[in-house]
Amino acid sequence: MHRRLGLWLERRLPLQRSVTLNQARIFIVPTLQGGILLLVALLILLLAINFDSALNYALGFWLIAMLWASVHLTYRNLSGLCISGQVGSLVEVGQMAEISLLLSAPRNQNRGPFEVIHKQWGVVSVAMNGPSVTVRLPLLARARGPITAPRFRIESRFPFGLIVAWSNLKIDVQAWAYPLAVQYDRQLAGGGHEAEQNPPNDPFYRAGSEDFHSLRPYVAGDAIHRLHWASFSRDQLVVKAFTDYQSGNDVLDWDQFPGLADEARLSALAYHSQLMTEQHQAYELRLPGTVVCADQGPEQLARVRRALAQFGYD
Repeated sequence: MHRRLGLWLERRLPLQRSVTLNQARIFIVPTLQGGILLLVALLILLLAINFDSALNYALGFWLIAMLWASVHLTYRNLSGLCISGQVGSLVEVGQMAEISLLLSAPRNQNRGPFEVIHKQWGVVSVAMNGPSVTVRLPLLARARGPITAPRFRIESRFPFGLIVAWSNLKIDVQAWAYPLAVQYDRQLAGGGHEAEQNPPNDPFYRAGSEDFHSLRPYVAGDAIHRLHWASFSRDQLVVKAFTDYQSGNDVLDWDQFPGLADEARLSALAYHSQLMTEQHQAYELRLPGTVVCADQGPEQLARVRRALAQFGYD
């Protein structure tokens, strides 16, 4: 039954970026109070017919008229209402993301409170007393990638609470979750055993083979041809350290983490991008099919995190 209802809703109310509610999209039913009032009105009318009482006729028809007015007024709250998705937030996996919906209408009228309902966030109430209002819906980021808004229910019981007008919608809007930052060692181009053992204190240094940089103590495993023989003749066992100099704009590259799975590489890139931002260092991100140009600061970190979140979903 639920599956058939879901398929019917998908056909009747498909996924859209923006939806304007009309007669075909709004459903109306009495609330519990409205149902009781309708039952009381019918009983009074039965008594009026049985005893031919004009006062009972008047009371019964007055109650039915109030219910009819409630139907009209409650329907008017949703009629013409436009619900459109806005840009979702960017959060780390495990945090609460936020999806924003814009509720707007061509006529500026008091439409009262609305309730946006789904089991993921419960009931979110929003009052619309002007031409537009924004409602923010929290969603848990369970995994890296897009966080899509589920099909939800929007309803109104204003003004008397006797009738509920509602619609079941699925809006094309999404937030994004970037991977958890996990520390993994980077394998720099030209890097080797020398850099791992005792790297020189130079921010632009990268172990290599082009230019002589300095002398350092011998470590087991160093190549024999790197020995500084002049020092060896003075009973000093040191080796020559060579370098490849790099620019201040460092590069975070997908290929710097060989042997890791794709998600682990993304987590490593998230960690090092955060580290470079904290160190006020400019850097560039290179992913297969994507390049984020070199820059620094929180804006660069946001661009990198969005690229990591969207990787594989383009």
